[in-house]
Amino acid sequence: MIRALGSILVLLALMRPATAQTPPAGFRIGIAGLAESACSASPSDAAAAAYRKHLEGRLGKPVLLCGYGDSKAVAAALQEGQLDLAILDQPSFEPLAKIARPILAPRADAQTGRVLAVALSLKSSGRDTPVKLAGSRPIFISKMAASYQVPLQGLADYGADTKSFKPALFVADEQAGLKALRAGQGDALIITAGARQRLCRGDDPKIILCGDVVEAWRGRPTAQTGLVVRNNLPEVDRYQLVGIHIALHQERPEAMAFLASKLAGGVALDPTEATAMQKGIR
Repeated sequence: MIRALGSILVLLALMRPATAQTPPAGFRIGIAGLAESACSASPSDAAAAAYRKHLEGRLGKPVLLCGYGDSKAVAAALQEGQLDLAILDQPSFEPLAKIARPILAPRADAQTGRVLAVALSLKSSGRDTPVKLAGSRPIFISKMAASYQVPLQGLADYGADTKSFKPALFVADEQAGLKALRAGQGDALIITAGARQRLCRGDDPKIILCGDVVEAWRGRPTAQTGLVVRNNLPEVDRYQLVGIHIALHQERPEAMAFLASKLAGGVALDPTEATAMQKGIR
């Protein structure tokens, strides 16, 4: 009787409908354009293999690289919980903004990151929003990308019509910039947030140094690509991933080169705020 019952249970198990295949175990990273179209612990690309091995050693758990046809397919897999980390472009990330966040974005060169900048204008001018800066003559303190092109891109992402800007005025430093703004030589002083703090902080809090100016804008340019995780990933894991990746260009240059090829360039990775890939949101 017991033997017959066992046979029946085996038959019932065999008759059950097939269920969806269980995703492979391990930390899964989704990347568009891999040679492999499935999750693999042995990618054929040598640089990809170096990245996988380095991450596996640091995380202390199996790591799998999962290939997809494009960034949208990667985003869909992340949304469905089939991935732990994904490399995405900004348009593919947009639909995931409520359930996922970027944690790292590429730095263009040794100096050029997504610098936090501000645009200062005189209160009396009425130019107190990015849109109202249209037609302005901007004032900059440097032609270096971090002080010039990066803030300009950030302003454009926040809705400023930077194409309507008049030829820029370049001055020696933030002090000279504020002087030029007050003299009417320009309409908006565009500087980094650090320069703004130096300019307006002062040693005596009772003395108001910038009472006649207003921040028409404060922000960073939108990250066009990034490493993205779901919001429910434990914080300890997110911080560990950030710590591993910010030193990647020094510890494993070949692994960083692989990621750069999937992130549209970059010499290193910088930590990002949760809204980094949402245009016009600080």
